[in-house]
Amino acid sequence: MDAKMVKVLPILLTMYATWFTIGIYAIYLQLYAYYIVGVSNVIIGFLTTFYFLMNSVSSISGGIIVDKYGWVRGVLITSLLLLSISDFITPIYKDGFYLILVRMIQGFSTGAIIPLSNLIGSKILGAGEGIGTVSMFGSMGFATSGLIGGYIVSTLGYDGSFILCGFITLIPLVLLLLIDRGAYSDIRGSRIELRELVKFPLSIWVIYIAYALRFMAAGGIWSFFSLYLYSLGADEFWVGIIHSINTITQIMLFRSVGRYSEGRGVRVFEGGLLLTSIVFIGYYFSLNFMHVLPLQVLLAVSWVLLYLGANVYIIENTTESQRATGLGALQMFNALSWIIGSSVNGYISEWTGSYKTYILASVFITLIGLFIVEGYIRRAARNE
Repeated sequence: MDAKMVKVLPILLTMYATWFTIGIYAIYLQLYAYYIVGVSNVIIGFLTTFYFLMNSVSSISGGIIVDKYGWVRGVLITSLLLLSISDFITPIYKDGFYLILVRMIQGFSTGAIIPLSNLIGSKILGAGEGIGTVSMFGSMGFATSGLIGGYIVSTLGYDGSFILCGFITLIPLVLLLLIDRGAYSDIRGSRIELRELVKFPLSIWVIYIAYALRFMAAGGIWSFFSLYLYSLGADEFWVGIIHSINTITQIMLFRSVGRYSEGRGVRVFEGGLLLTSIVFIGYYFSLNFMHVLPLQVLLAVSWVLLYLGANVYIIENTTESQRATGLGALQMFNALSWIIGSSVNGYISEWTGSYKTYILASVFITLIGLFIVEGYIRRAARNE
């Protein structure tokens, strides 16, 4: 095993384990909370709201800590430990507000893990291929949770499934503890301050705004997606399969699109916004869960374009001392937007009794983001 693989393997497994856990909770926590614990749609919305509230705090603070002090290994170890603990304690007490506390811990841990894993991957393997490879392993983790999640839940129950996530998360944690302390020492701190964010190019802020609008739309949908699929006639097996179609398609695309995105970040990002709006239109007109199946392939393409376009563009248009903070800020805007979307849809779905009202609104929210980016590109072209 060459030196690059030794350094990147713990990061790949970190993303796999993290996204496996994210997948199990994203797919099945809604069902567990609604049918087993007995909470309302409003509380289910809050599970996502408070998850991403803490996610936004840790994503930007983790990036700043790494850019200032270079403690990337320590931040990852701490985050994985917290994630594992949260998995183990989930089944202890069946109460909606207790689940909110668990989700806050999970949000805090994953908020740092994902952008820092992207940073390390880009440092070791290059911007496009690094993020593409790291993201591919994350998608493999999420795909696994969807493909076998239904079987795991039917075999171990919800409680056993959450505990299993805790053990899987321990694997990369142990590898990071065993790896040489200097493995990631080339990611050095530069004493960056939070106010450096305002010095980022306007083009990056345009990406942040459009990204935030897309996730304001998507966050409200994904927070109730399993329940939405149930309303269309799906069971636990099909809920897992539908999620997996998305992530399996991502696995096939991430590395190649990652390489293609280098030097084309904005246009790739725009493609993701356009396809996202088409997917949401399809969700709105779906009459049963089988109609959603082909849309999940298109959703995967849109997500790969959106995610890689934004991350690669930020890496290519920030200085080395700004990158962890820049990527952390992207995750922060993602998280803050999920907070708004999940909270609003929690009340809307409770009030209207339908999950489609917010889906329709999400089409227009996403298109606003697309128009903002395109308007900026055309204005910049005129000024050249």
